[in-house]
Amino acid sequence: MTPQPQPPAPAAPGWLSQHWKWVVGLGCALALLCCGGLGVLGLIGAVALPTVDEASSRGGDLEKARVDCGTPGPGGVDCEVRRTAGSRAISVCWDLEIACENGGVMTAQGCGALADGVSQATVNLPAEGFSNQEACDAPKRGAVKNLTVTLD
Repeated sequence: MTPQPQPPAPAAPGWLSQHWKWVVGLGCALALLCCGGLGVLGLIGAVALPTVDEASSRGGDLEKARVDCGTPGPGGVDCEVRRTAGSRAISVCWDLEIACENGGVMTAQGCGALADGVSQATVNLPAEGFSNQEACDAPKRGAVKNLTVTLD
């Protein structure tokens, strides 16, 4: 009888094939930790940053308003102050920046008040109240900036 050759010994399993469950588990845990941490930071940012058009009261209600300004003319600019939430007396102030065709910018400040339950009012910003008029050839577009709402 002739001796039969022995089959070769199986190769030892690699580290990854022995520990793949741990690698997958740690990868999933790390992904959940990152997403959860970013979610918590986003929630903190959303709660901590106030918007410029809100005023809070001791009762917890919010009063909100918006301002829409029309086309400039020789009599100035009419701006519509509208209540968007609440019903108490408020004062609303803003800056109106008008960009000009030649790149100049004219600015004026406006304020208006809404009494209890009043939903809108019109405020005129007179032409002579705008700064830097000499640097403006023709109005191009306007933007309301720095809107603040306070309780009266």
